[in-house]
Amino acid sequence: MHKTLYQALQVAFPELKDAELPEEQDNFEGLTQWLNQFYANLQQLNMMDYRQNGIRECHRLQQLQIDLDELNNQIDAEMSTFFEMYEESDQEMDPEPAHAYDFEFTYNVIFNNIKLFIEPYDLALLVIEQENPYWLLVPNNEELIDCIITNFNAIFGNEEPMVLID
Repeated sequence: MHKTLYQALQVAFPELKDAELPEEQDNFEGLTQWLNQFYANLQQLNMMDYRQNGIRECHRLQQLQIDLDELNNQIDAEMSTFFEMYEESDQEMDPEPAHAYDFEFTYNVIFNNIKLFIEPYDLALLVIEQENPYWLLVPNNEELIDCIITNFNAIFGNEEPMVLID
């Protein structure tokens, strides 16, 4: 099971083909280091500051020469609309950023926009659901995606389930 996950990830990220597997293959920190040893393949989203979303660092987005400024601007525009609605609805709320109160909204805005920008490139967006979720882009191959998600969730899914963003 562990080896199957790593083999599937090596298909998704060919640069990892000859990379030595982590000693503890069921350690999430080891997996993240392994995935990112050559390039930023696994990003983390900071839910308290949605601008720290890993988009600029994502190697695959850079390879595709996606307009990262445009992607971030689109996210900012949607988040600004939310902020305006939030500020209008309650001026006396806690000074925390508005998105801190609606993680689901922030999650959806960022991941739906990434999904929009990668659709022409036949990629899929996988997310590891945590307080500050991780995300990665893999080839849009149903069998590969199923293998990655199934094996990841068998190993880590109790604490950090992985899902496909449709």
